Amino acid sequence: MLAAECAWAILHAEHARMRELLMLVDDELKAGNWTQGGPQSASLTGLIERLRAFDTATHRPKGVVLIQTLRGRSAESDDLLQRLEQQRERCDSLLSQAKAALDRGDAGTADEVATVLQEHHRLMRAHLDEEDTLLHSQTAKLLTTEDWAAVASAISEAIGPRRS
Repeated sequence: MLAAECAWAILHAEHARMRELLMLVDDELKAGNWTQGGPQSASLTGLIERLRAFDTATHRPKGVVLIQTLRGRSAESDDLLQRLEQQRERCDSLLSQAKAALDRGDAGTADEVATVLQEHHRLMRAHLDEEDTLLHSQTAKLLTTEDWAAVASAISEAIGPRRS
């Protein structure tokens, strides 16, 4: 099932990129310069925006057909998809909270931002781990060669047209 291997290679590479972005945010949090507000917080805000943009514009579109194809195949896979969707919504909410707190820049912002981003990172890492293990396992068990051809084709389209 070459299509499955290719699709998962792309998804795993994107998960690795998301983990890198999470580490950059962690490093910025630990450095602490962002706590001074103003221009110093722009770096952290920029990293949050890069993470969000990569996830929503690059990674998520590739999973749409995979999730649609898997949905309804088993109660176990449907439960997993539901849990992953809830995690994703919570992660989105946490990033929005952190960005809003940074934009406000008032007293107490530093503690709020640090707490919210730490929770986001914990949840996002768990989410990526579940996609890499449980989702991968469910797709291997439940999807056919024809399903994988459609998924790989959709991922290829999401990547964009080849340039000559």
